Amino acid sequence: MPAKKTKTFREARERLDEILDELEQDGGDVDQLASRVKEASELVRFCRDRLSAAKVEVQQVVADLVVEDGGETAVEEDEAEEEADPDEGGSLSF
Repeated sequence: MPAKKTKTFREARERLDEILDELEQDGGDVDQLASRVKEASELVRFCRDRLSAAKVEVQQVVADLVVEDGGETAVEEDEAEEEADPDEGGSLSF
């Protein structure tokens, strides 16, 4: 499956695994080595692009939540409590 026809991150990742398996089994066919390496590099580029796009989307969602919550998200509040007293084991106090 050429990288250009890959539609999902999962497909690209599975194809990369296939190429790696082919190369590990018997060193791969020398005549096809260059084409496999080229395909793998295209798939890696595709995966990087998908990961970068997902990171931007997640950051935007988190930023929107922060704005809606008026500042801190629940995760940030939990981290702040843990940093304040990591030996407490939570936010319970007596």
